[in-house]
Amino acid sequence: MAAAIEAGTPGVLPPLREEIGIFPGPTALDGSPTWTLHDPAVNRFYRLGWPEFEIISRWHAATVDAVVARVNAETTLEIDSDDVDHLRRFLFSCDLLRAAGPQTTAYLVSKAERLRESFGRWLLKNYLFMRIPVARPDRFLTATYPYIKGVFSRGFAVTILLIGALGLYLVARQWDVFRDTLVDLFTVKGAVAFAITLACLKVIHEFGHSYTAKRFGCRVPTMGVALLVMVPVLFSDVNESWKLTARRQRLAIGVAGVTAELCCAAIAMCAWGFLPDGPARSAAFLVATSTWVTTVLINLSPFMRYDGYYVLSDFLETPNLHTRSFALARWWLREKLFGLGDPPPEELPRSRQHFLVFFAFLTWAYRFVLFMGIAAIVYHFIIKALGVAMMTVEVGYFLLRPVAMEGLTWWQRRADIHLNRRTLLTLSAAAGLIALLVVPWRSDIIASALLKSRNHIDVFAPEFGARIAAIDATDGQSVAKGALLFHLVSPDLDYKIANARADLDILQWQMNSSGLDPELLARSRVIEREYATTLAEYHGLLDQKAQLAVTAPIAGKVVDLAENLAPGTWVAAKARLASVIDPNADTVDAYVDEGDLDRVKPGDQAMFWADADSRIEVPLRVVEIASASTRTLPDPYLASIYGGPVPVRASKQNELIPERTIYRVMLRPRGDAPLPTHVLRGHVALQGAAVSIVQRFWRSIHAVLIRESGP
Repeated sequence: MAAAIEAGTPGVLPPLREEIGIFPGPTALDGSPTWTLHDPAVNRFYRLGWPEFEIISRWHAATVDAVVARVNAETTLEIDSDDVDHLRRFLFSCDLLRAAGPQTTAYLVSKAERLRESFGRWLLKNYLFMRIPVARPDRFLTATYPYIKGVFSRGFAVTILLIGALGLYLVARQWDVFRDTLVDLFTVKGAVAFAITLACLKVIHEFGHSYTAKRFGCRVPTMGVALLVMVPVLFSDVNESWKLTARRQRLAIGVAGVTAELCCAAIAMCAWGFLPDGPARSAAFLVATSTWVTTVLINLSPFMRYDGYYVLSDFLETPNLHTRSFALARWWLREKLFGLGDPPPEELPRSRQHFLVFFAFLTWAYRFVLFMGIAAIVYHFIIKALGVAMMTVEVGYFLLRPVAMEGLTWWQRRADIHLNRRTLLTLSAAAGLIALLVVPWRSDIIASALLKSRNHIDVFAPEFGARIAAIDATDGQSVAKGALLFHLVSPDLDYKIANARADLDILQWQMNSSGLDPELLARSRVIEREYATTLAEYHGLLDQKAQLAVTAPIAGKVVDLAENLAPGTWVAAKARLASVIDPNADTVDAYVDEGDLDRVKPGDQAMFWADADSRIEVPLRVVEIASASTRTLPDPYLASIYGGPVPVRASKQNELIPERTIYRVMLRPRGDAPLPTHVLRGHVALQGAAVSIVQRFWRSIHAVLIRESGP
């Protein structure tokens, strides 16, 4: 039906819709004039070149031959009937032609049915960003613009620049405080406050676009709510900026939202420097930080359809930047891989063509990283099952689906692909890549590890502060169990012991003299209780004094003496002084990912390398594999929050919870080589069963799916 309706009566042109408007556009890249066609029914704009404008200007001639004759006679252009037919097909596909007759009406109804999407498919395409129109603000903007037009003056701009410079100076002077406050954003309460502040700033952002559009005479037909990754923000429709011929004006509208937010940030930074601690200063901090974050990471990014995209499109005078760059990138890829000899989708200068191809690949990479990052954040911090579902959808819909569609195009054009140098290189590279992915060539398993003694005991100072009187051990010294390591003194403890001893002597005299003094006799029971209490306190003080003689808990070697220990220095309560290890009981604890667990078995050989010194190599063998995953990391040396390689988060009980599923593998040294006498962080290379990259990836995905599908 579509082909029949599109063709219509041979040579006869269907009429254009009456409400369509055409306005002068900016100059094209080649210097030719352009025009803008406006469809008011959907507020959509189309850019027309010189030939298209001349054809539409004579569309009322009603036939293809008449239009061709008039254009060729009245202009310097030379067109043929194919040019008119091409434009007719474009106008037909965009519903810019007048519907006439029941056949056309039936076609439009069927087209609407085909374009209607299920809720699930619509949500799949729009869950990252969707718009809900709410109001028609044009009349309000027109009435209020005279009151705010002063913000577009040079004086206002200079004032904001001075305020911003002062704000930066004040923040630089208090940078430590500003940075520490920024850490508070990474909490649930901070995230909620950030989201609320972001929503409020987006109101100012969109009014910046709207008032700037109104300044240049454009209409703002719609404002509403947009869900930006499910966070509600305001949006405004400033599509009428397409009517503007001056690129400077379109760029001004594009950057107006960001400029409005940066003005707020400048004022907020300056206010933060003067305000005292309290809600007002916290609000100023949120405005300043959220503005910079959203401006840099979101609004100015040209890789998504936000402000940066439209600004770059206007700057390059390249409407539909993503669509055109993607088409060029697909053409470039096919030519490089197969040498098909197809003409490019559009004729552009070589430098512009190369830029758009590079921009397309950069956009694809950015979107993939962004979508995976959002899914990872949801997985780790919100709902794990939802994060897995989002990652599955994004990999399938946004990555595998376009690749599959491009592969289908290659297959459909297989008759055009001939054996040549490019295809041979492509086939060789494809074979090498497939072999790299599916051939099980890699057998080693790299795991974070810790080399230590099985008998490793830290020696601590007593539960009270003390002064070092003597150090009787050195680093690496062999000691027997109970050998004196440190002799500490505590004048305060000695004073308390002397007072307790004097109190005991007095109470002892009072008990011995109770038979001679009636008053002491009457208090004899009280004196006995006081004596017992003081005696217990005295023995407790003596026990504490005994702790001042710090001895070796086991026989072994003294290692890892604390820094800056010297006679006469004070040590804090419970401060670690040294460690004592059994040098004949060294062990290595490694933590293997769940996907590699079935490749490791007891008896496998491995090698340990220390991070601090790559020359330290220790041959190992696997002696035990934990049957359950590691719920809490027992070795803080490996925790990411302490500079280690294992990503962890600290729970409310100060436990270190691994971010991914890992299993503990215990290894013992093999051979008689002397081993280091202190704890070493490093990594272990285990010689497991060979596995391909595809197998490793699938095992990791399968493990996550199994884990998250359980109760």
